[in-house]
Amino acid sequence: MRIIWHSVFPLIGTGYGSQTKQMVRQLKKLGHEVAISCSCGVPMVTIVWEGIKCFPDSGHVSKYGMDMVQTHAERWKADVVWSWLDAFAIPPEVAKKLNNWAAWVPVDSEPLMVRNVKPLEACRWRLAPTKWGVQMLKNAGLDNPMYLPCVYDPNIFYPTDFEEARKEFGRIIKKDLEGKFLVNVVSANSGGRKNFQAVFQAWKAFRDKHSDALLYLHTDITGYFSGGSDLIEMAKTYGVEDDSIMFVSQWEYNTGQLGEDYLRWMYGASDVHLNCCYGEGFGLPILEAQACGCPTIVPEFAAASEVGLCYKVKKGQMYSTVPGALQFMVDSDAVVEQLEMAYTRKADLIQRRAIAELTHPWKVESVVQNHLIPILEQIEGELK
Repeated sequence: MRIIWHSVFPLIGTGYGSQTKQMVRQLKKLGHEVAISCSCGVPMVTIVWEGIKCFPDSGHVSKYGMDMVQTHAERWKADVVWSWLDAFAIPPEVAKKLNNWAAWVPVDSEPLMVRNVKPLEACRWRLAPTKWGVQMLKNAGLDNPMYLPCVYDPNIFYPTDFEEARKEFGRIIKKDLEGKFLVNVVSANSGGRKNFQAVFQAWKAFRDKHSDALLYLHTDITGYFSGGSDLIEMAKTYGVEDDSIMFVSQWEYNTGQLGEDYLRWMYGASDVHLNCCYGEGFGLPILEAQACGCPTIVPEFAAASEVGLCYKVKKGQMYSTVPGALQFMVDSDAVVEQLEMAYTRKADLIQRRAIAELTHPWKVESVVQNHLIPILEQIEGELK
């Protein structure tokens, strides 16, 4: 088949970018002709990446490249348009006209957001990266949604010796981590969904009891580049002491210069990964942390609960944070309880390897064989 993939440029360092990179490579490896219609990151020039044409977006950020995708698909003569982004960005009239749209969409609320329904009704095929998401699509009356989980590359994310990782990551960030309880947060500082308020509120209470604890945040500090909040000021508001938190080096982070090996060392050096998001559509950092053997603390809601295999935050409230749907606001005291549990049960190398083994169903090779190939065969059969 000729498949045009519509998402971000594959070298953009987000979950959308990493999955685009992995999935497009696999589609090409399976013998399909593939091109990429970029939703952002490539204005008005066609770039060839790994032999694959990446067609540009228009530069109008709010359009998510949807003002170009129909033209790209028609001129390139695509059999299938396969999108990997939020459903609300898909113009129903375009999906209906093309009649070959496969929408792979993150689902992060219960029920499905109202504004996602009509775009998905217009698509010929609908896919979600979690079984929970598939159920939400079914509950919204959408026929025959398919399950296609996100993937990780086991050549990049794997367990390392804890002490070795401590020394290497400490060297990279120029910080002595000896004897520290290191907690990492890897969340985009965009909007309010990642709930940094709960992170800092819980951290204040936990750090008051444990002076050896350090919080490392892998995100945009100011929110300038990602449309988020000033996290330094937010931390001060919650009384968090400066010496208890560290941020990723901002120039390297915001200019995309940190490789995936950096994340492996960071996860390998951490005692636990913390996520307080209102609702994850998949939660790729949760999966990647565990693939490196790092335990995780996640809300017991949406994708985080399905992908997170370690500590669950069960206490909280359901709130209407998005139109027509609910998401989960964790109780910060319950987060502290899970941090205390992780502090008490510091994972040794055997436990970390056991955590990593639990992530094997999400390895790229496993997902290709068990999910992607059958889905492609179904789509190809329906086209014929």
